[in-house]
Amino acid sequence: MEEARKYDYADSHSVKVKISRPISAQELSEQFFHAPKWIRCLMNLRNTLMKPFGVKNERDLSDLVDTKSFNTAFIKKSANHLDLKIEFETKAIDTDNQEISVNTKVNFNNRFGKCYFTCIRPFHNIICKTLLKRAKSYFEKADNEG
Repeated sequence: MEEARKYDYADSHSVKVKISRPISAQELSEQFFHAPKWIRCLMNLRNTLMKPFGVKNERDLSDLVDTKSFNTAFIKKSANHLDLKIEFETKAIDTDNQEISVNTKVNFNNRFGKCYFTCIRPFHNIICKTLLKRAKSYFEKADNEG
């Protein structure tokens, strides 16, 4: 997936975290993949439903995280039907607050990719927002206890 290429779909979700220490993008990505059971069940259902169409889930996305800097990590995955890029970003707002973000960029490689993503898009948005809120809660709770 080329960086200069216009994406067929892109979104960004972020929340403000009250915390006294910097959060790394690597930490954010690790927290992002501690999904609750209902999300894991949805992912397993998706994998089962898509298997007959040749969509394979060879590796967990968490295995593909590449840390670019303290504040940026990303995942890139290309498949026959679409190319996916997920970026995890952290940014200091002030002494006691940080913004944590997850950005998704998708290019459809064919009609199947567009159809596939159209079906999962509503779940994608709910999952991203849920996982960011969980990460926020985790970081704030750990900061208050530490």
